[in-house]
Amino acid sequence: MSHTTPRFAYALLFLAIFSVSFAAILIKLTNAPAEVTAFYRMSITAVLLAPFAARGLRAQISLLTRRDWGLLAISGACLAIHFVFWIGSLFYTSVASSTLFLSLQPIFAMIGSFVFFREKTRGAAWLYASIAVLGTALIGWQDLHLGGRAAYGDLLSVLGTLSVVGYMLAGQRLRQKLSFLHYSFLVYCICSALLFIYSVGRGDQLTGYAGSDVRAFLLLAIIPTIFGHTMFNFLLRFFKAPTIAMTIVGEPLIATALAYLFFGTRVHTIWFLGATLAVFGIIQFMRNTLQSKTSVRAPSGVDLEM
Repeated sequence: MSHTTPRFAYALLFLAIFSVSFAAILIKLTNAPAEVTAFYRMSITAVLLAPFAARGLRAQISLLTRRDWGLLAISGACLAIHFVFWIGSLFYTSVASSTLFLSLQPIFAMIGSFVFFREKTRGAAWLYASIAVLGTALIGWQDLHLGGRAAYGDLLSVLGTLSVVGYMLAGQRLRQKLSFLHYSFLVYCICSALLFIYSVGRGDQLTGYAGSDVRAFLLLAIIPTIFGHTMFNFLLRFFKAPTIAMTIVGEPLIATALAYLFFGTRVHTIWFLGATLAVFGIIQFMRNTLQSKTSVRAPSGVDLEM
């Protein structure tokens, strides 16, 4: 992060992390199935991005090979799976636990990068990753004792985190050819189409939702997606990618506070202990990873979709 970073960029960075923290709250306010909520969130976002993505889209598409289209399909499918699992987790476990498990995404991405791309990571990073996993394991253990539903929700959140890593690893290759805006637009369109097919196949109701549900769909597209994740990518002009990625640790904390304000949801002492270990591990992991990299390529945390 440069010393010349303008002050408004800091304000926008706070706005972005605050905005993404609203995702879980807005999802809790809907009565629609996870896949339907995800479909409307992605399709509305794609429509909102369309006027901006239209410029230069044809030229960008002409650069894509058949293999690139395959990666786009994989990326969109992984994103769709992520939404089905993660949104579904909020029907079973707390906002606090669901968002904290999701913040492990950079660590899972490190493992995926090693497995698929043979990218090496310093030994200290593995140590801090283990501390973060230990913290979330404490929360999972506590939720297991609270009841099977909470533990099942934790599992869904973990599966959602694993699937979003696939989205990011595919995107890591595609972003070498496509701009962020055009990549996001194409993936959102593919993701929306797959979620629509899945919803229809399950026999889900796609219309007739109450006005409160429709407002939640619209706000999900605008607040956590446009003002959250899209804003993060805009801020890459002013901050290094790892700096922005590190802000993800603020989401479970802000989301937990919002859940208390909106729903009166409280968390147990074990959750605070586990969250402390997890947040410490994630921060130290990302700092260690930053020190070991000489490039400013966006890490997995930047494009995290929630």
